[in-house]
Amino acid sequence: MALVIALLEDRPAYLFDEWAADQDPFYRDRFYYEILPALRATGKLCITVTHDEAYFHCCDRRFEVSRGVPREMPPTPPPASAPVR
Repeated sequence: MALVIALLEDRPAYLFDEWAADQDPFYRDRFYYEILPALRATGKLCITVTHDEAYFHCCDRRFEVSRGVPREMPPTPPPASAPVR
C-alpha cells in the first residue's frame, strides 16, 4: 500500500529501503525489472537499499556502506539467469 501511495503522490524522488525483501520472487522481479525502470524512465530519482545481491546489476550506481562510510562500487554484470529487458 505504501508503494501505491508514493506513486500517487508523484514525487521527484523515492527511497525504497528493503522494499522487495519480503516479496515473493514474482513481485520482487516486477519491482526491480518493471517498477524501478518505469520510474527512472519518467525522470524520477530512485534510491533503493537492498542486501539482495541478485539485483545489484539493476542499479545505475551502487554504493556499499561500511562503518557509516559510503563507497561507490564497480558495476555488477547481470547473472545469466536475469531476464532480458
